[in-house]
Amino acid sequence: MTGFDAGRVRVRLTLRGDVIAAVDVSCERPDVAAALAGRPADEAVALVPLIYSLCGQAQGIAARAALGAARGTALAAHVDPRVAAEAAREHAWKLLVDWPQQLGLAPDEALFVRVAKAVPGTGAALAAELRAQPLFAAMAAMLGPTGIDAVLAARIAVRRDELIALLTGGATLAGTVAAEPLGEGRGRATVETARGDLCHEIELEGEGGDHIAAYHIVAPTDRLFGPDGPLPGWLVGGKEVGAGDAPTEVPLGDTATRAIMALDPCVPWILEK
Repeated sequence: MTGFDAGRVRVRLTLRGDVIAAVDVSCERPDVAAALAGRPADEAVALVPLIYSLCGQAQGIAARAALGAARGTALAAHVDPRVAAEAAREHAWKLLVDWPQQLGLAPDEALFVRVAKAVPGTGAALAAELRAQPLFAAMAAMLGPTGIDAVLAARIAVRRDELIALLTGGATLAGTVAAEPLGEGRGRATVETARGDLCHEIELEGEGGDHIAAYHIVAPTDRLFGPDGPLPGWLVGGKEVGAGDAPTEVPLGDTATRAIMALDPCVPWILEK
């Protein structure tokens, strides 16, 4: 499975003038579950974090927990420090590097590196820096107070607060892992990642239940950009225009781009008009 293509999100807009008349969203993801079906169970589970380069810790831990549940071992909800650290890195990348760059601001890569190396629960000094981080105020000032700008601004604030909670050991769902048996040879695991909850479900077959009969993975991107995702409701009827009401000389991209940023797919995305 070397060179595995993790897929992409494709968003197609139908415009009437500058008004968005229709939005077609497709999450073009390869059927990893089908590729794992029939394999020895332990081998399949070991492959999962190699397939998913983004959130690899969460994917691998979800796979092992789901296999354990299929073999009858429940796992009470708890925070796994490896998943928490991975979630903190994902939050920091978006807040300090990726989103600022997309909004035309200079990133703070040095602070990102320090946050990425921090152990969750031991980063009080870093959390204090984040509370005073001027990038957040700069991004907020560039985004308007209504519509998609407000959605993106709210998402930035939520992920900032969650990153601070991860660094200080405060209350947060990120990093939480749980698993439950669903019957003989079946188990489900859920892991709360930076983007939302990840679910793995395994059904075993063969002598001693040593092979995968079926494997189902639902990631946050699959839901957010699926048939019932929020993007069409956010965009249809609105104008496909640039920045919000805040005056700026820096181009912010169009409305749809900022909406996709707010949902933050874990795979590359393509916007077509």
